[in-house]
Amino acid sequence: MIKKSIILIIVSLLLSSCQTTRFYDAIDKNWNVNFYDNCALPKDSVMTLEENNNKFLRFQLKGGQKGSCWSDKKARHGAPYWERAELKQSAYLHKNSVYEIKFKARFVSGFEGTRETFFQIHQYNKDCRVGPMFMLKSRYGKLHGDFSSQKEFKIKDNKNKWINFKINLDFPEGLYSVNIDGKNFISGNDMGYRHCGKPHIKFGIYRPGWKKNKKSVIDFDNFQLTKIE
Repeated sequence: MIKKSIILIIVSLLLSSCQTTRFYDAIDKNWNVNFYDNCALPKDSVMTLEENNNKFLRFQLKGGQKGSCWSDKKARHGAPYWERAELKQSAYLHKNSVYEIKFKARFVSGFEGTRETFFQIHQYNKDCRVGPMFMLKSRYGKLHGDFSSQKEFKIKDNKNKWINFKINLDFPEGLYSVNIDGKNFISGNDMGYRHCGKPHIKFGIYRPGWKKNKKSVIDFDNFQLTKIE
């Protein structure tokens, strides 16, 4: 009897410590893209909230909350580990197509450190370990797109208000552009991908791991994906 009780306790502990994959389908009527957590999320880092009868997602990370992807535990790119609360698109984008991606984001707090990514077009898959095609991130309070030609956008001047993002991707031509509230932020013609890669959307918070990192909070809403061609 004692042995059986011990086994039950162990099984219960194991189950409680596991985080199952969660799918974020049809968050609200103004979303037409489905996402899931391909890596286990840190505790209380992603939640569905409602405001004025409208649902949206909130992401938050504290300093020291490590990501659960295999690469997050490794020291790389100057950081001892990486912090991550991020969702991945359930499907893939076709590399012979043209897309328009729209979403709203609201920077609630934080985003004062370096290299805090909140949106990516990635291409990694289990058969092809390649990096993102491009990333949108914050560097010391300013939005950055890893490109030489871009407009300045200060987060502190836009805190706690919804910002409209529109991203155009032309995979056949390698063209991209990012508009913020109707104004061009970045554009270029060097969006490359590896033949084995599978492009997809990732969004949330992803940053170098430092215990000195402050808590960052960002909201997302109205994710719309349109295939143009």
